[in-house]
Amino acid sequence: MRELRIGLVGAGWMGKVHAMSYRTAQSAFGPEPAVPVLASIADLRLDIAERAAREYGFEKAVPDWRALLDDPSIDIIDICTPNDLHVDVALAALEAGKHVYCEKPLANTVEDAGRMAEVAQKSGLTTLVGFNYIQNPVHARAQAAIARGDIGKVNFVRLYFICDFMADPNLQHTWRNDLKRAGSGVIGDIGAHCLSYFYYLLDRDIEEVFCALDTVIPDHAAPLGDGGFKLGAAGDQSRRIKNSTDDIATVIFRFSDGGTGYMSLSRVATGIRYDIGYDVSGSEGTLRYSYDRINDIQVYRENGDPEFRGMTHVQMGPTDQRFAALHPVSGLGLGYNDYKAIEAREMIVAAAEKRPAFPDFAFGYHIQRIVEACQRSHEKRAWVKIEN
Repeated sequence: MRELRIGLVGAGWMGKVHAMSYRTAQSAFGPEPAVPVLASIADLRLDIAERAAREYGFEKAVPDWRALLDDPSIDIIDICTPNDLHVDVALAALEAGKHVYCEKPLANTVEDAGRMAEVAQKSGLTTLVGFNYIQNPVHARAQAAIARGDIGKVNFVRLYFICDFMADPNLQHTWRNDLKRAGSGVIGDIGAHCLSYFYYLLDRDIEEVFCALDTVIPDHAAPLGDGGFKLGAAGDQSRRIKNSTDDIATVIFRFSDGGTGYMSLSRVATGIRYDIGYDVSGSEGTLRYSYDRINDIQVYRENGDPEFRGMTHVQMGPTDQRFAALHPVSGLGLGYNDYKAIEAREMIVAAAEKRPAFPDFAFGYHIQRIVEACQRSHEKRAWVKIEN
């Protein structure tokens, strides 16, 4: 059986998630068409990389990601670093002839994202961006319903991602609070996932945005230890570091063919642990998804007896082969790590078959265009057209 050897860059939590996902994908879907092998893991601190290699199951650890590019046995470079390192690692990996799996957002600037997408396209190599929420099989049902015209012509979209994982002002300062490293605040961090829903579900493009950003927590405690993010990591309360990224965003947008919508984002909504979803409304109905019912969608169609019209609850089940690989019956819920496993399998299969993966760097570039336009809109306090 063919092997695809993985070189992972970044030994933090997301690196751990990716490592688990490769193993889950092989267990759930089997070895064909290739077996993922956790070959090497790189981190700026060798002690962290060595610990991760032991715990995550990699053959070896290295202190410099460039060593992965020099290793001819490595087939895929998997990037789980802070955002500011994505572009350098990805471009170098593509130049070295490696397939690339990169976490979102693709880059910190639209120029870098465009360059990454262009180089990837010319290389013929497989690329994938970690928008794992759209890997939930239930969204394929939503996409198909919209494409069939079940809700008519779409004229309105509501997207939201409301959570509180950064609401504690005593948390230690991390790269997510540093604009130079993160590239953006909530738009790129969590809003990018909402935008991935839009571009996955609809054959439309966002043409114009109006965005307001707000910073609720002005600073965080200086980091202790490795400075990574985790709940309860209180940091050094005697020293505070100013936050240069925002906490809340409200976006109004217009999309092609006459539709409008808005996006609500917060990562400081105290008490709302995790709520992401969308409403897509058309001339003949509405389709609704909420993370509260993570494997379900609701569909309303404007037909039949008016007294009996209402939302139809549609539950995901093993009619989809990705769901069936993980659960044999309906009602058993897939979750975050399952979607990551489906995503990892997509990377492995696409690389083995020498085809594009979904979502690829071109998809990530489209998302970054909107992220950048939202930032410019806030700065100008005006509507901003999306630049092609």
